[in-house]
Amino acid sequence: MKRIVILVAVLMILVFPAAALKSSLEVGVNLSYNAAEDVVSEDVESVPLLDRIAVGLEMRANISNFQISLTGDISIIDTQSILFAGVFTAGFSVDMFKYFKLGITTGPKVSYLYSDSAKSVSGEGINNGESFFDALYKGYFHHRIMLDVLAGPVMSVGAAYTVPSTFSLADAKFGNLLPKREDLKEGQIAVCITMRVF
Repeated sequence: MKRIVILVAVLMILVFPAAALKSSLEVGVNLSYNAAEDVVSEDVESVPLLDRIAVGLEMRANISNFQISLTGDISIIDTQSILFAGVFTAGFSVDMFKYFKLGITTGPKVSYLYSDSAKSVSGEGINNGESFFDALYKGYFHHRIMLDVLAGPVMSVGAAYTVPSTFSLADAKFGNLLPKREDLKEGQIAVCITMRVF
């Protein structure tokens, strides 16, 4: 209950000033490729290449140069398993030369694996058996860099690269926010198409 009250308070702090600032809401789709060596544990026999490709949705709320984004995607691990993942981030987004937009955000990732397989399902970052708020609290932060090309008054096409870290709100070791060299090779690259709703 305490976490819900804190979440509502944060949303109120963010939403009310939006009326006095330039704000927008963007929604879209993405297609991504995960370069991580192990998407899930070796107990699940994944489909080569297919388990690394995901399709998903994007939602970005912009208040001046501040951005809150939600990215959710689905990937097929094998014939009996589907991975649902979401990254909840906050950061900054700036317009460049009227034709480009650069965004840098960070936040926790939550992943749930639905499987009919009799084999055990585990793996780092898999939140099966945890509530959403617990998963969000324990989720490792992911840094997301986005570069969009404005293709019209309401549409943009771009790319995003998401890099994992070992920082979570549960341990609060801020030194882990900086990704390690090996983390840079474990990222997820995506092609995004978004449209501004207002």
